[in-house]
Amino acid sequence: MEIIVSAQNTLIKEVKKLQQKKYRDFNKKYLVEGIRMVEEGLRYDVLESFFYDETICKTGRGSNLLHKIKEKVKSENNTGCYEVTSSILNGLAETETPQGIVAVAIQRITELPSLAYNNDTGLLLIIDGIQDPGNLGTLLRTAWACGTQAVICLPGTVEPFNNKVVRATMGSIFQIPLIINESWTNTKRWCYEQQYSLVAGDISGQFEYSKVHYPQKVALIIGNEGHGLMSVSPDQVDYKVKIPLLNGVESLNASVAGGILLYEIVRQRGSKPCHCD
Repeated sequence: MEIIVSAQNTLIKEVKKLQQKKYRDFNKKYLVEGIRMVEEGLRYDVLESFFYDETICKTGRGSNLLHKIKEKVKSENNTGCYEVTSSILNGLAETETPQGIVAVAIQRITELPSLAYNNDTGLLLIIDGIQDPGNLGTLLRTAWACGTQAVICLPGTVEPFNNKVVRATMGSIFQIPLIINESWTNTKRWCYEQQYSLVAGDISGQFEYSKVHYPQKVALIIGNEGHGLMSVSPDQVDYKVKIPLLNGVESLNASVAGGILLYEIVRQRGSKPCHCD
């Protein structure tokens, strides 16, 4: 196989464009880098092309991954694997240590109607205006870890296919159903049609989070790091819950607060319906 040595190669130029949001949005694709993330992407069959340099074979794990990639390429006509120079690979990557591998992933975006469940239980996470990529990525990872059925990102939320978000998910972005840029009006209507209770985490909430008996179908809303709820008006939710803080601390990191609330809801699964009168 011939090594790609020019950054002006047409394929390389097209792939590099995926570092920009407008091209990710247009092509419905994004970049994944590093051995762990590419392993996860292979596992969930979301990767369509691969770019590697000689450093991938410096570890047994990397060599094994490259072997799996080449086997996949042999069996699929729409998948490509390309060896490139280290300078080209570093140009495609956004971290200093891409571990010798970058891949192109296909965005898996879900639509609200496809989430219609007939189950008596359910847990959704609604993100309202979070801006920090690390916070969103951590929340996606936590949501998947505790069995959340889907994450809904309202307008104004950082793009989930941003490279920093993708890395922070540690592979969860390949798995969890993700709805993006759905309006709050449509989201709220759908949640009520599906009999979800709307619960917002808020520092001015009227209930301490651990003293509430959560219903069996909950849509938890986490707002912006500095301003709280953005698209969502406090009077549009069923109730607001707060996490008590000590020693003069005014607020928690959004991903930390979201994790605490998600796991409290999960812990209570099977308890009595919520009574917040």
